[in-house]
Amino acid sequence: MRERDQFAVARTALAGYAAAGRFGWGHPLVATSLATELGLSPTPVREALAHLAGEGIIEHRPGRGYFAPSPTAADIAGLYELHRQFLLWSATTDVPQEVAPMESPVDEVLRIEGVFDWLADRGGNSAVLDAYRRIRLQLRPIRRIEVLLQDTGLDSVLRLESLRREGRWDAVAENLDEYYEQRIALSASLEKVMRQSA
Repeated sequence: MRERDQFAVARTALAGYAAAGRFGWGHPLVATSLATELGLSPTPVREALAHLAGEGIIEHRPGRGYFAPSPTAADIAGLYELHRQFLLWSATTDVPQEVAPMESPVDEVLRIEGVFDWLADRGGNSAVLDAYRRIRLQLRPIRRIEVLLQDTGLDSVLRLESLRREGRWDAVAENLDEYYEQRIALSASLEKVMRQSA
């Protein structure tokens, strides 16, 4: 396997591990161990770790190495707030867009992300969408922990989807605020559960 192919395999696998919450809170990510597990050489794994750290999916601590995310309650609340602001910006952007049908993944977290992606795509600004997608990836392991704490809010998210189909953007914004206030209120509990996973 060529070096670039190994990098792509490592990046995809490690991003998937992080998104699934496989790494414990603040767990050190050792390139040689991960390379052995993935059947790759350490160099592309190190490159993939550096790439993912640059995207904020994992943490890089200079002189210490790479670590699984260890967000505090304030970090979690901040990610939720950023996500909400991206969606509110999109909801108030006056860009006509045809409402296309969506696929419905079975995984509840992916279903929620799909609705939010659909809402965010309305803005049409590629730089904003790239930043939004980065926040979404950082939130994915947190959303997986939400499932352990309470209802994930899928019903609220599906209501947002319905309101958007109807073109009721004022109601979309109001429901987004309500949804995210509930999520932000969970931040301390989410941090506690994530710390215990370590």
